[in-house]
Amino acid sequence: MIDVHPTFKKILVPLDCVEPRQEVLDYAVELAKQHDGELILLYVVENPVFPVEMMDIDLRMEEVAEHAGERLATLVSEAIGEKVRHRHLVAQGSISDQIVATADREQADVIVMATDEHSELRKFLIGSITERVVRHAHQPVLALHVKK
Repeated sequence: MIDVHPTFKKILVPLDCVEPRQEVLDYAVELAKQHDGELILLYVVENPVFPVEMMDIDLRMEEVAEHAGERLATLVSEAIGEKVRHRHLVAQGSISDQIVATADREQADVIVMATDEHSELRKFLIGSITERVVRHAHQPVLALHVKK
């Protein structure tokens, strides 16, 4: 039976540190307030698409992840502050796979994310991150359509 009054104690919010969607953060903060919940903010460092021989991939990806963690901490501090309980995580790999895996590992009750705004060609060729998360997640996904 479906609970018509779900409780969202753990809310996973995947973010883009370069262009974070304030509307998504605002929505997630309000949801956390209503449910006395915790935000788990996630940034995924996508694996490079160029040959590994071009660079020391482990060292470089470690630097990228460290920088992303610092940027995410700053973003979270500025955008959320002390409004709700929160923590942030950085993962590496396929964005949609890492979102789904993190939601499972953290036992998230819901995933709140923006819909992708990519060209129709890109959507056709590689699909939408949000669409893949919706297909594979074991939790409800609130996909918020926000304009750039």
